[in-house]
Amino acid sequence: MRITRNALQALAASLAAALLALPARGDDQRVVDALNAPARSIADSSKSWKPVFDAFIAMTPAPAVDGGLAAANVWQGMKEWESVKAWAAANQGLGAALRKAEASVAFALPYGRGSVPAGYADKRIFVGIGDGLDVLTADPAYLGAIGTIDAWVVAEMYRLAEEGKFDESFGLGLACMRFLRQVADQHLVAEKAAAMRALCDMASVQRDVLQTYLEKVPAEVLRKYAGAGYAMLKPADGERLRRIALPEGDRVLAEALIAQVFDQAGQPDGDRFVQSMAAMQAGREPLGSFGAVRRWKEIALVHGSLDATRIRLASIYDDWWRRWRARDYDTLLDNPTVISKTNPMRYALVLGVSSDLEGLFPRRQWLNAELNGTALAFGVAAYYRGAGSWPLGIDVTYGVSVAKRTDCDPWDRQLGRWLYELLAAPRSIDTGYGQLQVAGAVIYARGVDGQDGLAKAASVDGLTGDFVAWPALRAVSRGAVAK
Repeated sequence: MRITRNALQALAASLAAALLALPARGDDQRVVDALNAPARSIADSSKSWKPVFDAFIAMTPAPAVDGGLAAANVWQGMKEWESVKAWAAANQGLGAALRKAEASVAFALPYGRGSVPAGYADKRIFVGIGDGLDVLTADPAYLGAIGTIDAWVVAEMYRLAEEGKFDESFGLGLACMRFLRQVADQHLVAEKAAAMRALCDMASVQRDVLQTYLEKVPAEVLRKYAGAGYAMLKPADGERLRRIALPEGDRVLAEALIAQVFDQAGQPDGDRFVQSMAAMQAGREPLGSFGAVRRWKEIALVHGSLDATRIRLASIYDDWWRRWRARDYDTLLDNPTVISKTNPMRYALVLGVSSDLEGLFPRRQWLNAELNGTALAFGVAAYYRGAGSWPLGIDVTYGVSVAKRTDCDPWDRQLGRWLYELLAAPRSIDTGYGQLQVAGAVIYARGVDGQDGLAKAASVDGLTGDFVAWPALRAVSRGAVAK
């Protein structure tokens, strides 16, 4: 079931009206109820959070790993591999939960520490919401558990691949990615950003495993995941992830705070306004440049009214929503944002409570590249495993192992295809892992600058140089080739 934007907007407005009727502090439970309302129409049996986190809580402790246990750090050549592999093998309940969860309608973890079962708090599985003037202080603590789950999945993928169980290995990876795609539908910016980053990391790991075991994976397994797997994590997402919704839970929190810092006449309440703004100044930019408490008292005298403040907040979110719906490189995206045009004195509170969503746009493009690049890599590798040689171009795999719609460069202003080259001789690529020598087929996108750099320099997110989906550069840097 899709949670609509209009539903969250209506909830934010009704919440603000309810909070205005309160004589003093805001009611944390009202905020929690508003955030949880959209998921109430989804049956508990169709939500994935509880079975997955129940399995997580039942796991044995994770082994200590130099540099921390993270998905991108786990591989079969790591120093602690034997202990990590044993941990993966001992916790099969998590794999079963993830495979079941991939068919769920939504993740839908409820907001509020008291909204989850007893014992979850000890494992930091909750989304805490602040109270009163601290209502903006949301704590999506469960994201730490998501990181451990992802690391276990990668360990289990490599363990299964070592045993030659490639279908099971990639199937588990896909199940985890579908679970993470559900997490990406949560309502807070911090949750969505973390879930999208986790999806990027997990997609890159799929290519690492493929690179490592390329000469052993059957072509039919690769075709299976190239065509109907990584390219389509959720029905109707499409190659550009159109169905990932813009997060508006932060707007609910903002409405709750705004309702508390204006008096009955709709003007800033001096003490409460100053208290809330001074608290935000301590940890949020660019508000820190405005000065100390005395300065906030001056701003309170010229700040817009309650109605003007709420209208400005709505226009900021409407602007982001229109941009989010636009196709990549629509001319709308080149226009100044409403936030950039907002008067920092008259709407200081609005700037303080507005989540700047601009950072989600490049992350969505990066995620598009990871998912489509992974599908293309698997499709080209399937051709290689079946024919014994790399294809002359990606187009020869259309309809056989690759869905043509995935061959779309997310950074190309003309919405063109990915770039492909069959190297006649090894080539050096400057990467974040150092200078690497690659050979055979190279699949790459243009990167943020929109220029074809001939895959001579690459970064993991396309911010500098090109984005190379194949070969899997991290696996190449490790010399990870299964014998």
